[in-house]
Amino acid sequence: MRKTFVLSLLALMLAAAGCGKGNGGSDASGSPSSAPASASSPSKPSADASASDSASDKPVEITAYAYPPDKTAENATLNARIKRFTEKHPNVTIKPVYWWYENTEVAVKMASNSAQTEFTTWATEAKLLSEKKWIADLTGYMADWPYANDLNKLAMQPFVIDGKTYGVPIDAYGMTITINKKLFEQKGVPLPPLDWTWDDLLEAAKAVNDPAKGIAGFIPMGKGTESGWNWTNFLYSAGGEVQSVADGKVTATFNSEAGLKALEFYKKLKDANVIPKNWALGYGDALTLFNQGRGAMVMCGSGNALDGAINQGKISKDDVLLYPIPSFAKGGEHVGVAGGNYKVINGLATAEQQKAAFDFVVDEYFTDAYLDSIDAQITSQNSKKQVYVPQLINYWNDDSEYGRKYEAMLAKHDNVYKYDPELTKLMVSKPEATYETQAYYAEMANVIQKVFTMKGDLDLQKLLDDAAAKVQQASFDKVVVQ
Repeated sequence: MRKTFVLSLLALMLAAAGCGKGNGGSDASGSPSSAPASASSPSKPSADASASDSASDKPVEITAYAYPPDKTAENATLNARIKRFTEKHPNVTIKPVYWWYENTEVAVKMASNSAQTEFTTWATEAKLLSEKKWIADLTGYMADWPYANDLNKLAMQPFVIDGKTYGVPIDAYGMTITINKKLFEQKGVPLPPLDWTWDDLLEAAKAVNDPAKGIAGFIPMGKGTESGWNWTNFLYSAGGEVQSVADGKVTATFNSEAGLKALEFYKKLKDANVIPKNWALGYGDALTLFNQGRGAMVMCGSGNALDGAINQGKISKDDVLLYPIPSFAKGGEHVGVAGGNYKVINGLATAEQQKAAFDFVVDEYFTDAYLDSIDAQITSQNSKKQVYVPQLINYWNDDSEYGRKYEAMLAKHDNVYKYDPELTKLMVSKPEATYETQAYYAEMANVIQKVFTMKGDLDLQKLLDDAAAKVQQASFDKVVVQ
């Protein structure tokens, strides 16, 4: 699922890199690492990678993934970063080009060879892009990169395929549920346990629900692909899968017994009247409603709902809590969707262009300047009586030298949100489905909307079966598994 915070995060990463010092040892921004989690040791650079190294003084032109034209500050920051890079590498010319990744457009962009040399994509796209050879195998380049072993294995996982690395993480998330503790206190409702279940969530939502005051017990996302994205957490929690891959074929499996349990749970939420009256909410709509104190619980990636609730909604940082996705039954795992955004290199580019693009992508990762910029941001937020909300899943290993430097920097400030250490022990983050995930999300949104609108008894299994058949024919059957 695409994340709306990627623009601001990228801008911060780019701005940070210009703050001063050179490479420091590890990264807080989301840089790529060489050795993938599944590889015991980095592979040797490919022949093409070695050839591009020997030709490093040859003039080479590449295009970079620019922001939309109205993002003037972000584009200015990108231009400044390009200038810094080309001053160090005068043989490289970089032209920023705007095309915001859409999986419905990528085939056309590749056919016309008009995609940027380096561009940003989602965790769901790794198999498609790598199997089409639309993105380059970065394993050889990564083997020579000194920060290879400092990347978070979870963040790397989607773009490590058959032991080869195809992407560099920008951001990563694991799904969580954010709770407005104040609304529970106002109703005299005890908080559910952190190690909670679906039944705990439903009972808590019923208890804190207050339709007369316009307060919903639980806010699901009810429109767009984010609706299917939200629901998939319950599919996973019940032990289900979106699809299976065997004998070169992708088969829909979300209409399983686990899928039925997850859809029955959504109907229970609707029948209990604990969702907003106007439930057709997209990502931003749902978070805005939560920020306004009009919902007790909302589902979102990592701590992304916290920042808006605290700094825009002015809810005290002591009154918002982060919970894992509830387990289906007591003692079960708290499984939620994991995803993120990644930098990839155009597979149609020349070896020289690919090497230059990789060098550009990772050039300002793992710098002390990034830590300095976060330090400055936290100080600035403190002066505005704001709270800094760190990412729950970092792009570097938390126990790396860089991770320790990051934690030491955070410890200097008292306006930093602190997560319950038990949270990450309970969370089990499961990567998004591999093939045609956005099409699946969109079709499940249609199913969820029917559950939320149709009255009387519904044949939920038929709804799922029809959706699976539709996605199978329209999308999954067209996948060529190599």
